[in-house]
Amino acid sequence: MVESNAFDVDVIIVGAGPAGLGCAALLRQMQLPRERLLVLDAGQVGASFHRWPREMRLITPSFPANGFHQTDLNAITPDTSPAFSLRREHPTGVEYADYLGKVVDHYDIPVATQEAVTEVYPLKEGFELYTARPRRLRCRFVIWAGGEYGAALIPTIEGAEWARHNSELGSYAEQTGDHQIIIGGYESGIDAAWHWVGAGKSVTMLERRNEWEHTYDPSRVLSPISQERFEQLRDNPRFELASGREVTRIERQASGYRVFCQTGEQWSAIDAPTLCTGFNANLGPVESLFLYDDEGVPFTNSFDESTLVPGLFLTGSRLAYGDILLCFIYKFRGRFPVVCGTIGAELELDVEVMRHYQQAGMLLDDLSCCEDQQCFC
Repeated sequence: MVESNAFDVDVIIVGAGPAGLGCAALLRQMQLPRERLLVLDAGQVGASFHRWPREMRLITPSFPANGFHQTDLNAITPDTSPAFSLRREHPTGVEYADYLGKVVDHYDIPVATQEAVTEVYPLKEGFELYTARPRRLRCRFVIWAGGEYGAALIPTIEGAEWARHNSELGSYAEQTGDHQIIIGGYESGIDAAWHWVGAGKSVTMLERRNEWEHTYDPSRVLSPISQERFEQLRDNPRFELASGREVTRIERQASGYRVFCQTGEQWSAIDAPTLCTGFNANLGPVESLFLYDDEGVPFTNSFDESTLVPGLFLTGSRLAYGDILLCFIYKFRGRFPVVCGTIGAELELDVEVMRHYQQAGMLLDDLSCCEDQQCFC
């Protein structure tokens, strides 16, 4: 093994969001020295949450329930709680970013902001990274926690460039027209529609599926808060859900925008249509260091490590194992100990804290529990 002084740090984590900082906090609790760890982010701590529409809130509820051994669903460590520190059940993006900043301070995590990683090269042992500053760094392990919010999924339809992805909206109030067109549904579509209808606008939602999916898997069904909002919208005359409509073309016209569907129907609005079509993996310079399935989901081994490049780990909302998706904070956080435990064993760190994570329900090392989790009522 290469001597430690050949590396600038032992671990570099790319992304200062919940996944990256959750792993960083655990490594610090494993007694990884501050000077042997570095978190890099192209923006700021919680950058994606700062870019949410101002009105958007987390759909999973936060409760300060640690006192009776029920970890806050939106917490990234067992001993913190957004509900406790923010006094909010459904925090806004800016509020949640504030919670992440408190985690950085509490666990004394070294974070370099405004430092985008541009290149990652595997070495015979370890990695060499380059940033836009520019700076060259060498490390033993890389944890990629780039999230998804910076990689909007734009559908391949004619004129898609005339639409705005919902991640580009700083506020729903920016759209001033009386009629809004939403392409795509699910959580973000319901959120936008609910706010716009509440502001007195009419909304048409074009959804190509014929019906909402009914399943017990929280990664595939509407959250309770979105379901409640949808039921309110469905009874509102200002809301139109056009199911089974696949958009084929968007045109910009002198009076605004027109959207065409495969059924021959057309809808017009002054404001650009809003795409609520989800996100791609945001793997940037490590994209070529993973293999992918037919749907573009990166392959990892049982330690969430690249099957191509040992020592490169993936954490966050892009984790998937067959039909099992770990796209919510309370789901992917259970994999922090798997990644950090693997690294901790290599670096001979104190991994006893993993017992605390397991007791708090934040260790998911047996995915079979996710395969047949049915609700009876």
